[in-house]
Amino acid sequence: MQKTNIKSVTARHEQAKAKLTKEQFLTLAKMCQSTSTQQLINKKLPSQQKPVLASQLNISPRNNTPKSCRTAQEMKYFLYQKNLVKDPINKPQNHSQLLPKTKNSLHRNFSQLEKSSNSQQNNVQSTAPNTVKKKYNLLSTDSANKSDQRFSSVQFAQQIAQQLKKKFEPHQPQQKKENLHVSLDDFVTQINRPQSIISPFKQTKSLSPSTRVNVVQSKNSLYYVSSLVESFRHILPQNQEQQLFRDHAIQTFNCVSFCVKLQEPTKMILEQKRIEIPMKSNYKFKKTVVFDLDETLIHCNENQNLRADVYLPITFPSGDTAQAGINIRPYAKWILQELSQLCEVIVFTASHQCYASQVIKYLDPNQQFLSGQLFRDRCVLSQDGVHIKDLRVLNRDLKDIVLVDNAAYSFGVHLENGIPIIPYYDNKEDRELKMLYDFLVDQVLPAPDSRLVLQSVFRLREYYNYGEPKQAIEKLY
Repeated sequence: MQKTNIKSVTARHEQAKAKLTKEQFLTLAKMCQSTSTQQLINKKLPSQQKPVLASQLNISPRNNTPKSCRTAQEMKYFLYQKNLVKDPINKPQNHSQLLPKTKNSLHRNFSQLEKSSNSQQNNVQSTAPNTVKKKYNLLSTDSANKSDQRFSSVQFAQQIAQQLKKKFEPHQPQQKKENLHVSLDDFVTQINRPQSIISPFKQTKSLSPSTRVNVVQSKNSLYYVSSLVESFRHILPQNQEQQLFRDHAIQTFNCVSFCVKLQEPTKMILEQKRIEIPMKSNYKFKKTVVFDLDETLIHCNENQNLRADVYLPITFPSGDTAQAGINIRPYAKWILQELSQLCEVIVFTASHQCYASQVIKYLDPNQQFLSGQLFRDRCVLSQDGVHIKDLRVLNRDLKDIVLVDNAAYSFGVHLENGIPIIPYYDNKEDRELKMLYDFLVDQVLPAPDSRLVLQSVFRLREYYNYGEPKQAIEKLY
């Protein structure tokens, strides 16, 4: 058997020798004799890793397929380009859907900015190597090598405000210096007590239409009441005048509730406020008509830049002076002049004397129409800080005195002596004083008790029995 094997090996050597050159055969024979195949591999590959056999990985050779060197996103793009060559007709329009999207740390939602400044971004990392981390707060002046921190919405608002302040501060015009140390509004009738939609203590600018449509009153119309009922007849007001009466009705409704609950002033307070005005004996009617000043006979513009009928110099107790723009209500001077020939006429205002006396002097320059002038110091101050015009300070019989005022809270405990009137601002078509004169001369002044007439016409105290102005007006008139 050994001879047979030697002969077969020699035969194979002879065949291989025939195909190889002499030098190649000698080199190969020498290598086989000196070292084994495993030692040859270790000698030729000293610095490389030893190859791992399939038997060592427990992987079948037929399943050991070579891995691609491309990533998943690159293979997706590669397959897309390959399919694009095969089917160029079904080419999608948006290529960006298949391309890998890069992350941008500067794009943040506003909701992320409202998180706490102590929370750090641990789950968001940049894929690009050797990139500098950028802060969420772009307005921060800290160095960029600090940790990525988010800032709260309060800090965000403060920094934006600082930036805006720096941007616009140089462009702001300097405020004009005024020599006045006091405001004219402090001396005009104004009570700041907003307790309802339309405050019973302060006139609102919604009651001042600049383009009111004048409605022609019929001969049978009753002063104030006819226009009031007409304003609530429709669901919505048909013109500016109806809107004006609606607003005033709501304010009067709130004022009546205040007057009903008002406490009576003490006798000592009434004695301190009382004033003695002698009544002339030549009047046709032994009656006294008391007029309010602001928004009843005139209106003082809050904005001194607005155009006015007349500008009056007002000197304040501090010595400062100001020009007050005054709008005179139509028929204001006329009604004072006409009524002064029939009865006693007095002006009772909650404004200060330094301002009101100048306006009254313009209305009655020769002191011929008015028998007396009463200012804020004669008003009774309620517990709520409201100036009430208590008619008992005039020392007149209450059945012979009436008060015309646009603010019903001024009537105080004397609702039966009050005559409401819509406020005046700048409407030159206003005719309320003309209709008031007719109402006074025809019904109020001839009556033995003026309160009975006013109560039967206006029925102000009965407003308190209803829950809303519209219901009260529909039931009472």
